[in-house]
Amino acid sequence: MIKQGLCRPSKSPWASPLHVVPKKNGDIRVCGDYRRLNAITKADRYPVPRVKDFIYQLAGKTIFSTIYLNRTYQQLCVREEDIEKTAIITPMRLFEFPRMYPGL
Repeated sequence: MIKQGLCRPSKSPWASPLHVVPKKNGDIRVCGDYRRLNAITKADRYPVPRVKDFIYQLAGKTIFSTIYLNRTYQQLCVREEDIEKTAIITPMRLFEFPRMYPGL
């Protein structure tokens, strides 16, 4: 993950535990437990789009496509001043994520 630029070593005063969680298909997923951080974070609130507005935009359209967003979370950058808050602690060391990570 370090070579891919998804995380980097950290010296952050923040630290969330790392968990390995089984997926429904039997694979495993590694994620940080950010519940305590999320509890003190002020959430951005955006209105949920109305389904009827979306349906009106599709009216008369005949060609549709889907986009598979590989590593969806990692496409969102974390503000530089908030990167230290993404730190997870592992038995090896502390890591932080410059891009969004599952659980945040």
